[in-house]
This record gives sequence, structure tokens and C-alpha cells, in this order.
Amino acid sequence: LAGRLAGVDVVVVVGGDGTVRSVARVVAEFPGAVPPLPGVVHMPGGNENLFARGFGMSGDVDQVVATVERGARREVDVATANGETMLLMASVGLDAEIVAEVAARRGGSVSNWLYVRAAIACARRCAPPRCTVVVDGDEVVSGESGWCVVANSREYGGRINPAPMAQMDDRVLDVVFFPASTSIGVLRWMSRCRRGTQVGHAGLVHRAAASDVEIVLDEPAVFQIDGDSGGAAVGRLKVSLWEKRLTVLVPPA
Repeated sequence: LAGRLAGVDVVVVVGGDGTVRSVARVVAEFPGAVPPLPGVVHMPGGNENLFARGFGMSGDVDQVVATVERGARREVDVATANGETMLLMASVGLDAEIVAEVAARRGGSVSNWLYVRAAIACARRCAPPRCTVVVDGDEVVSGESGWCVVANSREYGGRINPAPMAQMDDRVLDVVFFPASTSIGVLRWMSRCRRGTQVGHAGLVHRAAASDVEIVLDEPAVFQIDGDSGGAAVGRLKVSLWEKRLTVLVPPA
């Protein structure tokens, strides 16, 4: 891709959030580009399409053409999670276990029913990981069990939206920790997130990170990035804001 960006004004990404993530860093750090950098438009073709949802993008061809021709340019934040590009969120806990389960079971396309089956299986066998969370050098969670999300966007699968305060262009990451000793407790938190009643709830920890977040786990656990499995279990997850930003073309009003 990098070799084809010279002289390009717009990159239209057709696919899901994982496809956008794979393209984002290449576009943002393209060494031969002279500002302004190419603008990215997401033509959604995945399961959730959270990136497109956050910017009001759709698969309508007329809207895509209008966005390419006269869309407003926005500079949005890019982060890394254990060195991998992150646009939306990264997390450890039950949701990451579910994503890993889906990745292990999937054949071709992914359906919502596959996520439901994975959620039931993981809720039965997985306990919330015990972790310590450090935000910009300050320890905000000390050896507690629960679900931790580092969000760059308010959008989340199933409209659960654990961090509705997150914005993709504010140069901070929003860290939310939901204490829970069992998977049922995490599911209760997810239900609150789905209803939008988690903010201000007793026990919820929220911090804004200007640079780095580190989640140190008592035992190795899996993590997820933008709805994709992070692979093998790790002992820590480090999420950092990247110095460069991604130019996005937003559909015209």
C-alpha cells in the first residue's frame, strides 16, 4: 500500500474495522506524502463497522462519492497496543476472551450468533483477570479483578459502549475499569454499559491518559484490539498514543 500512496488524496477502505486498522498506520506514517495526508473513508463491509459508525459513514455509494468529493477533514488519534495499531479500543477481560473464542471458532463470515455462543462459553469457564492499571505513571487500580478497557472511541460492539466519554480527536485515551470477581459481575457491567447507566456508578474507575496506559496482569491473559484477538496470552498490555494522526474524511451534512 505504501508504494501506491504517492499523489493519492483519498483512500477508501472497504471492509471491517480490522481492515481499517491495517491501513491506518500505513497512511498516517507514509514517508513520501506532503501534507495534507491522504484522507481515509471507510465503506463498511464487516460485522460491526464501529469506525464507520462513529463518523456516520455507510455503504451507500452516493454517500461515499459525496464524502470523497466534499467531505470535511478531521485529524483523529492513533494509538498502539503492545506495538500494534489501535484506532478504537483495547481491553483485557471477558470481552477479550469472547473475541479469542470467536477467532478460534470462525470459519468464514462472523455472525452475531457466534458471539452469543462464545459469550456463554466464556462466561462459564473464565474468571476476570486480576490486574494493576497505571495511567501516565499513576497507579489507579491495584491488584483488582475485573474488566479493563482503554478507549479511543465511544463505539463498541453490540452498542455496549463502555466509554461513552471517549473522543477520537481529543489527544487522550479514556481508561475504564469495571471491578468484578466473576464473569456474571462483568456481564452486569456490560448490561449497564448497554443501557448507558455505568458512568457515575459506584466502583467504576475512569481516568484520561495523555500518553500511556499499562495493564499488568497477575496471570497471563488474552487481549483484544479493535475487536480482533491480540493472539497469545500476555502478562501486560501497554497502550500508548502515537505522535502522528490519521486524516479522516467525514460525510458532508
